[in-house]
Amino acid sequence: MNIQVKVSRGKGSRVKWGFLGGLALALAACGGTVAPQASDQPTVTVLNGKVAGWKGNGRVAVAGLPSVSAPVREDGLVTLTLPGAPELAQYALPAAEVMQPLKCSGTVQSSNAEARIFTVVALDVQDSAGSRQVQAITGSKSGLLSRRVTAHIWVYSDRVTQLRGEVDCARILDIPQLTRLPVTVAANAQPGWNVAELDIKISANLLAQLSASGTLVNAVSSGLNVFHTLEELQAQVAF
Repeated sequence: MNIQVKVSRGKGSRVKWGFLGGLALALAACGGTVAPQASDQPTVTVLNGKVAGWKGNGRVAVAGLPSVSAPVREDGLVTLTLPGAPELAQYALPAAEVMQPLKCSGTVQSSNAEARIFTVVALDVQDSAGSRQVQAITGSKSGLLSRRVTAHIWVYSDRVTQLRGEVDCARILDIPQLTRLPVTVAANAQPGWNVAELDIKISANLLAQLSASGTLVNAVSSGLNVFHTLEELQAQVAF
């Protein structure tokens, strides 16, 4: 999934993709035919990560797909093989609903109305400490009055399509003082599992009022993903 909006890496590539994406949608609206641009990032077949605070023995499973699971090492490391098309057929959604599992509201346009997707956002965890749900999301304090949140999601697409739009993802953080979180989506998906990166910047003023905005961008490299609970994330970004 190649998403280029307000990211600090690869400026030339972002300009190219942003122009091509806008051109494709404009021509489509005028009745022209433009083949969607495939992502320049390779698809993946496995999810590599580490569950923060892991205790003892246990397993993780894809939220909503309990049959897709993997054992976790004592140090919290896990490698989960992502499911194929047959396992996802009955769960896939129209590509325009790509942000729905993230609890985002708003409209995303798909250049291919026939494209179907499945988004992996969270893992269900069961270890010696009990059960909980985690996401590949991490918060950091980038300044006295600023915070940053980075997350990875895995999106399966059954065909090439472009995704464009803006959605409100305030429910991702579930912070009472933050009632709106606009996220810009501009993605090119290719068949298979695409990795996307959600980048959110939060700022506070002296009156303790919060504002935030974000972008969903192509993950140049997902690397080792650290999975946290929502409570752990909120502690990381607390002002």
